[in-house]
This record gives sequence, C-alpha cells and structure tokens, in this order.
Amino acid sequence: MPSDIKTFSVQEFYIEVSDGPIDMARRLTEALEEKILRMSSLSKETEDGDIQYEGGIKSFSYLTTFTTKSDDEVGMKEVQRLTITVEVSYKNPSDEASSFKQKQFSASADMISGESKSRTEDDLVNEIIRKLVDDICCKSIDNW
Repeated sequence: MPSDIKTFSVQEFYIEVSDGPIDMARRLTEALEEKILRMSSLSKETEDGDIQYEGGIKSFSYLTTFTTKSDDEVGMKEVQRLTITVEVSYKNPSDEASSFKQKQFSASADMISGESKSRTEDDLVNEIIRKLVDDICCKSIDNW
C-alpha cells in the first residue's frame, strides 16, 4: 500500500432502477466500506479520502437462462438469473493511472423458478453485492 494513502471515502451509491430492494444502494456502499476496512489499514472518511469511490446501480434484471432437471423430480425447471450492474468511479490522486471513471461491473446469481422471489431475492442480492465488491476492490486496490 502506498505510504501516502491513509484514508478512503465511499459516496453513497445511487440507484437508477426501480426494481430490487429499496436499501440495495446502502447495502452496496456499506459492503464496499467494510471490505476496504477489513483488507487494509485505511481509515474511513465521510468525503475527500485519499482514495475515493462513487457510483450507481445501473441495472437489476431477471432472465430465464436455461432449464435443468433435478434428480428427485420429473420434468424441467427454469432457472432465473438475477444480474446487477453498477457503474463505479475510483479516484487515486497519487496514482492517476490506477484511477478509473464510470467502469461497469456486473455479477449474477441463479435461482430455480419455483422458488419464491420474495424469500430468495434478498439472498441473491447479498451474494451479488459480495461479488461486485470483490471485483471493485480487485480492480482498484488489490495490486497494492
């Protein structure tokens, strides 16, 4: 980790979609902050950290991807794939080459169509947020 970087800030992610949990942006923001705190010795600032993140949730969509046959049942089941795409800007003034603007990250998780969306969607969103945060950190600070 560069010695001149001691703090980070994450602006609350915004949402550009009408679907999905209403607290999805807050959950994404908090997950990114928690991961950076866990994997580094950086301190969190409300704004103007030595490195800065901001972005928004650009898409939230389900798509039927394929059918599969389960071992204990007769017939086919549709699999629904939830995909969330975010756009993130990362600013590192001490290393402008590593900074990026409006980079898109997407992640997905699957569920069997017969499962209740209301019960499984929260788990899918949490799984996808973990994947997105891992990708964002990998692109921005994993190379330190």
